[in-house]
Amino acid sequence: MNPPAVPATELLLERLLARLRLRHLKLVDALETHANLRRAAAAVHMTQPAATQMLRELETLLGTALFERHARGMRITEAGRLVARHARLSIDALRVASEELTALATQQVRPLRIGAIDAAMASVLQPVLERLLASYPEWRLEIEENSIDRLSAGLRAGAFDAVLVREPVRLEPGHRFIALREDRMVLVAAATHPAARRRRLKLADLAQSRWILPPAHFAVRRALDALWSQEAHPPRAHPVQTLAPRLLLSMLSQPDVVVPVPLTLLDRLGRHGIVELPLDLQAPIEPIGLLFRSSDAQGALALLIDFLVAASQG
Repeated sequence: MNPPAVPATELLLERLLARLRLRHLKLVDALETHANLRRAAAAVHMTQPAATQMLRELETLLGTALFERHARGMRITEAGRLVARHARLSIDALRVASEELTALATQQVRPLRIGAIDAAMASVLQPVLERLLASYPEWRLEIEENSIDRLSAGLRAGAFDAVLVREPVRLEPGHRFIALREDRMVLVAAATHPAARRRRLKLADLAQSRWILPPAHFAVRRALDALWSQEAHPPRAHPVQTLAPRLLLSMLSQPDVVVPVPLTLLDRLGRHGIVELPLDLQAPIEPIGLLFRSSDAQGALALLIDFLVAASQG
């Protein structure tokens, strides 16, 4: 009887564990950044021929091309983007391990590393930060703002102790999510928008306004698409899709523009010259909360969890 076939994923993993080197990862990361072999080789302190040889080794090991060569440099492939993303996560994880080992050896207080999406930064962390530092003056915090995907990947890789994000559809094994703030979609416009003077509005009343829509992966966009699917005509979309607060503030100066945003983002936009339109959208979106590894919920992180939960309740 023949032995069972080993899955292709397991075979590739065994090859990587046996032959992959950290310098491979550093080179791929540098190549994605510079898109030029000579500059990438210099960034990782290698000669160009050595970098060429190392890239060839890695592509042979993976069985796929990571970069396409052309006259002006190198163009990354889809496989290259995937490898570069995981290379960066691995490098970040090693950087964190180095910081923790150094702190342990020198008896330094290790910082709490917190990631947050923009809406969480404005509505959850910023309002309590001063009080948090007054409660724990010995703490050091490293706070980074980024997208949900980047923060979740960073949490998995150990780059963060906890992240403030929207409730995930599915929790990864060993992770826990605690909701801290409910959220819903609201519609904002400049105070000069004709609808700003109305007492009541229906969604159809705004069909001729130009809608600055969030990119498709945002929770508020999914809620909006569900609402508009019940209307006869879709919104008149602005050519720019964004939820970046600074960009929205400048674009809201245009009198025919409306923007659907999470309620939790209004604190970042401010209220000067901007109004929330009188439209009851009935569009809740996923709550914002703290996502962390259950095994890490001790020491300073446990105190942070208790502090944020207490702050959210009163």
